[in-house]
Amino acid sequence: MRVITRHTALLVGAAALGLAVVAFAQGAPPPGAGQPHPHGVFGRLLNALGQQPFILLFLIVAGGYALGKVQVKGVGLGSTAATLLLGLVVSLWAFQAFHVTYAIPEFTSTVFFNLFIFAIGMKVGPQFIGGLQREGRHLLVLSLLVPLLSSVLVYLSKFVFDLQPGLLAGILSGANTATPGFGAAQSALAGGGVKLPAGATLEAARANLTTSYALLYSISMVLFTVMTKVLPSMFGRDAAVDAKAMEKVLAGEHQSALPGTAESFLRGSMPVDVRVFRVENPEVEGRSLSQLSPQAPRVGIERVLHAGRVYLPEDGLVLHRGDEVAVAGPVGLLMTGPQRIGPEVEDSRLRDIRFETMEIVAHKSDLVGHTLGEIALHEGHGLYLNALFRGGDELPIARDVVIRRGDVLRVTGSRRRLDALQKRVGKVVRPSLVTDIITLALGVALGALLGAITVPVGGVKFSLGSAVGLLIVSIALSILRTHNPALGGPFPEAARELLEDLGLNVFIAILGINAGAGVASAVAGGTLAPILIVGLVAALVPPVIAWMVGQYVMKMNTAVLMGAVAGARCNSAGMRAAQEATGSIIPAIGYPVTFAVSNLLLTLICYLFALMG
Repeated sequence: MRVITRHTALLVGAAALGLAVVAFAQGAPPPGAGQPHPHGVFGRLLNALGQQPFILLFLIVAGGYALGKVQVKGVGLGSTAATLLLGLVVSLWAFQAFHVTYAIPEFTSTVFFNLFIFAIGMKVGPQFIGGLQREGRHLLVLSLLVPLLSSVLVYLSKFVFDLQPGLLAGILSGANTATPGFGAAQSALAGGGVKLPAGATLEAARANLTTSYALLYSISMVLFTVMTKVLPSMFGRDAAVDAKAMEKVLAGEHQSALPGTAESFLRGSMPVDVRVFRVENPEVEGRSLSQLSPQAPRVGIERVLHAGRVYLPEDGLVLHRGDEVAVAGPVGLLMTGPQRIGPEVEDSRLRDIRFETMEIVAHKSDLVGHTLGEIALHEGHGLYLNALFRGGDELPIARDVVIRRGDVLRVTGSRRRLDALQKRVGKVVRPSLVTDIITLALGVALGALLGAITVPVGGVKFSLGSAVGLLIVSIALSILRTHNPALGGPFPEAARELLEDLGLNVFIAILGINAGAGVASAVAGGTLAPILIVGLVAALVPPVIAWMVGQYVMKMNTAVLMGAVAGARCNSAGMRAAQEATGSIIPAIGYPVTFAVSNLLLTLICYLFALMG
């Protein structure tokens, strides 16, 4: 089935691309001509999809995911680039062959893109701090190098090509997929302070800006996404191996996943187990559980089988010869102490006890001010302390460690033991499949508000933009959750991954679907060649140079470098492609800093380019 799916996707993609090429060869309808009525099966189908944009959008998303799985000699586009390419091809085909124009509201793409950015920040917060501490200067250099070099190349092109007003800013923002830069250029043109040559109009400048931006955004997005995957092998690096190496370095600092992170409740082998013993030791027979507990504070009796009846343990419960007891605790302890009870019973109905892991934030007197040894004696029966955190840092576990207010303890045990512990110590954090929508909605709103704040400097209004604002808020929230995992409610990894994948690919699909008419206009206007030449040089040459600087001069980790270059190119799809290529979240460490700085710099330069006409 998988082979059939890949072959089908490849055939569909090839057929669509071929039909689009045929449509281009036929040429667009001449300006001013009446719109031809869609004819034939394909014409009616494409026109019907234009009337049902919801269906069109998710057909493109589904087709893009299928096409993205196709690989030729181990190299594939990936879901993001394939979705953009498929959307652009279908849009061009509809416009060129049948003059059907698609226009999905930009608000829809904004919603999904913002959800994607927020999901990225919620994942990468703690790693971002570690990466910034190691690579801060290097990230700053790359975030300046790429946009400045790209701007110089675009500016110099005006001495080679006769570029019309609006094209400089459109080419620069589109080649770097810098939406805030495009918005700044639009503001400059709307302000009326643009110096236009004789015969030029503001309407024509706006059209040039929009067309060049849409065309280059789509094409450079696809090409850069593919280039991101092949850059490491071009320069003799194995990005996946380097990503694993960086993960080991980060794991060396945090042997256990930090509280509130996606991996905090993901565990491999269980640290505790259950073994069943028959009471035959005279020293145990006739004694109550309260008398036996101090002798083994780190293990606990979970159930007792007496005279064919199962009893839950209570302090006054007395053990008799022949009783079977289920003992829970760390595996190492179960290998030694409990044998004093008697021989182990291989087959017993007492063994079926399920364990859970939860996190406790110390704020009550039952924990605060006590040592781990004291807590184990009074609270630790049948419980296992996985990890201890203070201020986002993991502490070594030792009997004399004193618990302070705000410390986070990760504990594994039976549900009954954990429920009892929760009643004594207060609120705990358990793994959950429920997402806290309040935190999600307020976080997205706050990030967008932060990005919308403008600061006027010399007539230019600077703003972070919603993407940068959302990154800041979500990274801050994810870092705060490592100090207090109860902050903001549950945010399970499955929900976060859905927001990340669906958010980006719906945004990309809308971009491709809406770009067809603008690309066709560039072809009809005869400006396609200079836009493509200048734009592709500005889009692809600076990242290659930045890569060489990062690899050979700054000796950066390959996976971090992939994310840093993608951020400097303001290319979220490239960062996602880097994650796909490495099978790791590590590229996201280098992305936020370069993305933010590059966006701010390109916003200013695009504004100035637009004023230049």
